[in-house]
Amino acid sequence: MQEDKKIKVLFLSAWYPSKKDPMLGLFVERHARAVSIYCDVCVLYILPVKRRKNKKPSIEIKQEGNFTEIILYYPALLCEIPVLGTLYKTYKFMLAYKKGFREVKKHFGRYDIIHVNILTRTGFIAYLKNLFHGVPYIITEHWSRYLPGANAYHRTLRKIITRRVVRHASAVTTVTAELRKAMLKHKLKNKNYLIVPNVVDTDMFKPVEKPASSIKTFIHVSCFEDKSKNISGLLTTIKSLSEKRTDFICRLIGEGIDKTALEKYAENLGLKNKFVVFEGLKEGAELVQYFQNADFLVLFSNYETMSVVILEAFACGLPVVSTDVGGIHEVVYDTRGILIMKGDRHELELALIDMLDNSAQFNKHELRKLAVENYSTPKVGRAFYNIYKKALNK
Repeated sequence: MQEDKKIKVLFLSAWYPSKKDPMLGLFVERHARAVSIYCDVCVLYILPVKRRKNKKPSIEIKQEGNFTEIILYYPALLCEIPVLGTLYKTYKFMLAYKKGFREVKKHFGRYDIIHVNILTRTGFIAYLKNLFHGVPYIITEHWSRYLPGANAYHRTLRKIITRRVVRHASAVTTVTAELRKAMLKHKLKNKNYLIVPNVVDTDMFKPVEKPASSIKTFIHVSCFEDKSKNISGLLTTIKSLSEKRTDFICRLIGEGIDKTALEKYAENLGLKNKFVVFEGLKEGAELVQYFQNADFLVLFSNYETMSVVILEAFACGLPVVSTDVGGIHEVVYDTRGILIMKGDRHELELALIDMLDNSAQFNKHELRKLAVENYSTPKVGRAFYNIYKKALNK
């Protein structure tokens, strides 16, 4: 590979922001944009949707400098016949990708390497491109499905295909060492495993001076899926805390399948709009303001890979209270926050009390420096660029 030749990278991902869900796979888009600092990037995202009258795929194409997005919506199959349904869904999926690759050729041209995000189907597509056309590919895995607490990695055929796809990749990156360890336990072997973290826009997420207040504010930011995020456990703990002190408010930021039920639960506990405020989905500068106006971040998850909101909190100089799940212990420890046991509400309450009293003792400048030096867009983009160069030079 010539040093002066700009690498052209095709991103394939099982998750990516779209009209259907603007938050799904946001961390993949951030990786792709980080890479676009150094490479020409095209993202191809294939998304099944409910059957439309014309039964034809629709395509959204956005081009911004050297960054191209191609999102192809294709009609989902309603057939529930076990074997036949699966085969036909696979057929429709492959047809959609065939059309997607034609659009890539038309709007982006030839690519040097494929960057797969989130296995298994996208990885299998890249494997076929490697097998028949010699295009190298790397894999980035973010998903918590491999972690013991998630218990979501099943099906023999999936495991066989995933092992082959992982083995033949030029490199496999995970966002934490804990996720790498979990994948290896599932026999997903590759000679070149690397850790590349999630991205934080440190130009946007940054600390500001805020006036002192007798009321402390802590925030929770998530997708409001209670099985993994355990927001109900957080609310129960806040109820107990509110019976001991009243000098705080918790702002819950996000949308998701359990939001309505959780709002009802908070109302029943007498917390809503008193000690707890549901702020809804916030993005961009509006989201940053919530971080900047807070004293600390709290997560009470049952399982995580690595929550990007922790890194965003660090970028804003905020310490963190979090459960010790997934790879969170790799970045949260005594100088950066408080780690607690999963599901332990008593320990969470003690941590909240400690943080309400002592959050100002954490060095916000050191937290900020950590984010800039390890999770900023240029740092992560450069890490992937170096991986591409090695793969292509082979």
